Amino acid sequence: MNYCHVIDWLQVHVKCPIEIGAKDNFTYHTEKTDYQTRQFREVYEISVLMPNGTYERCAVLACKPHAAFLGNDMGLLKIENKFLYQSSLKEFVVNLLDQYSFRFHAISRMDVALDFTHFSGGMPPEDLIKNFLQEKYLKKNKAKFTITGNHLEKNSYDYLRFGSKTSEINYYLYNKSKELLDNKDKPWIRQMWLDAGFHKDAQVWRIEFSMKSSCKELLDFDFGETVACKALAIVDNETSFTLFKTLFFKYFSFVENNQGTRKDRMKDVVLLHLDKPNTVILRLTEKIESSRMDKVVIKRFEAHNQYLKTIDKNYFLYGAKSLMEFLIQRNLIEWYLQHFPGGSAELSVLGRKAGLIDDEYIQEKLFE
Repeated sequence: MNYCHVIDWLQVHVKCPIEIGAKDNFTYHTEKTDYQTRQFREVYEISVLMPNGTYERCAVLACKPHAAFLGNDMGLLKIENKFLYQSSLKEFVVNLLDQYSFRFHAISRMDVALDFTHFSGGMPPEDLIKNFLQEKYLKKNKAKFTITGNHLEKNSYDYLRFGSKTSEINYYLYNKSKELLDNKDKPWIRQMWLDAGFHKDAQVWRIEFSMKSSCKELLDFDFGETVACKALAIVDNETSFTLFKTLFFKYFSFVENNQGTRKDRMKDVVLLHLDKPNTVILRLTEKIESSRMDKVVIKRFEAHNQYLKTIDKNYFLYGAKSLMEFLIQRNLIEWYLQHFPGGSAELSVLGRKAGLIDDEYIQEKLFE
């Protein structure tokens, strides 16, 4: 049974020099665009010289934040999809950082995936979706899910997602061949499939995990070692595959429904023949899923703090610190920054000084 493990999205939080340019300006070409993003004033396209003598865009850098409290040297470097599909990805990223004198800070987003044509025993991936909908298979962990498909003479399914916008992990099962056909074709992905021994006409499916920065470390019990999930070491092919397998066995697990009440006594559904690593994902904090009432409380909290500011700044600082703790616990930092721009800068500075907020919150979803 053939598999292809890939990193399909890589965005890196970097510290940038004042001037953006490569040391080797022949191999690398840098062009400042004439547009901005909602968070950044400057956007650069970075191209690399290809073997055929042409330049091809390999990364996009967004830098110079509009908000001063983010720091003028903050940047987000997104690697173009084609360049993720190479055996020496980590070396490519390291060399790119060196060429532009970017100081690596953290990985702000990384999606890890596995491509295959069928599950164990020859089961088509679509049958897993059908069995899940019919409750023949039950998922071990609770999660919100979304399914898409088509109805002609009968229903067909091509996409299953678990997780929500507030989830620390979102993961998907979908027909990658159909996605390439319906959207933009990517010849480098098809070539990878051929190199792996997939038939050129095979329907290839993908299981993909998209992680937020609340996932801190990959802990290996066998060797007593940890690798930070936002460290560059996680990009190494073997390490990222271990990360995928850890996520797969923890989250993408199903059992056969025997009409009992305890899933731990039901038979596991064997989907892929992968070695199960003796590893776990560690998190720094436990966040509570937010509700509409939480946002009402925050609005009243903010109004109260602004009133305190007119009376005594010490009271205001104490109230702001309490609000920051509430925002972190409810995972509503980003929502607050969007809805209260008048108070966000001062509150964020306070939070950083108090050690309650760090770069993991301000780097997420800034690249648009």
